[in-house]
Amino acid sequence: MRMKSIPQTEVLRARKPSVNKRVGSGVRVTLGAFIATAFLLPILWMVSGSFKDSQSVTAIPPKLIPNPFHFSNYVDAVKYIAFGTYLRNSVIVTVFTIFATLLVCIPSAYAFSILRWRGKSAAFSVVLFGMMLPFPAVMIPMYLLFKKMGMIGNLSPLLVPPLVGQFVTPAFSSALAIFLLRQFLSQLPYELVEAAKIDGAGSLRILVQILLPLAKPVLTTITIMTALSSWTAFVGPLIFINSDSLSTLSLGLQQYQSQHFTAYNLLLAASTLYVLPVLILFLVGQKYFTAGATRGAVK
Repeated sequence: MRMKSIPQTEVLRARKPSVNKRVGSGVRVTLGAFIATAFLLPILWMVSGSFKDSQSVTAIPPKLIPNPFHFSNYVDAVKYIAFGTYLRNSVIVTVFTIFATLLVCIPSAYAFSILRWRGKSAAFSVVLFGMMLPFPAVMIPMYLLFKKMGMIGNLSPLLVPPLVGQFVTPAFSSALAIFLLRQFLSQLPYELVEAAKIDGAGSLRILVQILLPLAKPVLTTITIMTALSSWTAFVGPLIFINSDSLSTLSLGLQQYQSQHFTAYNLLLAASTLYVLPVLILFLVGQKYFTAGATRGAVK
């Protein structure tokens, strides 16, 4: 039996989509590599400069690889400022902020997504309004309020706001954490809650044993974003803290820059130590962070 030959034009037409697909994939990979390099280059330059001497940092033309490596820059950078004190304050503020944010957002998100009660939509609208409220709009009222309460001069102005939905940086807030977790819990089948109620489980047991294990990606996302926002907060500590012994690392580095402006290598070494904790935290939780950001933000 003689087989029917396929016209050459149809063969070319069939090959064209695959060629276009490969070209499009190559363009996306190239564009992604370019964007990734643009984001990583400042970090690589910071780490590279932290191992150079002060003359090599500003040398023209610049060199990415130090020669020789000056590991003593990190020791000198820690000695020139009260690095240990600033680190302690930053850790206290960050850990407490994470705890306070989770303490507020978990029961609130459960109430807004699972429970049935009158006025829920109106209350959630208030949360959304708080999420969109910029920090400069409440900066002065918060300062006056904390001043009347006698909290200026200690770490209280940095620890209390997460408990009431606000935060000391415009990057993240407890209201946004409530929104993310509420959106995630709303996607879960309500039959899980109904089955647990039939088995005699109360609200606390349903939340702790059933919903929170499923919400691990979103909780990890909230933890990372809260830690990053608290660790890098600058405007809030600058306004509320008036003592050098209570300054965080962000304020300490600013003070270091004003005192040792020409020692760029030591400043870069201190900055590398400052960035390292949040970088490690993101790398450890990257898997859950990506899943939580994509599943919790969109219903």
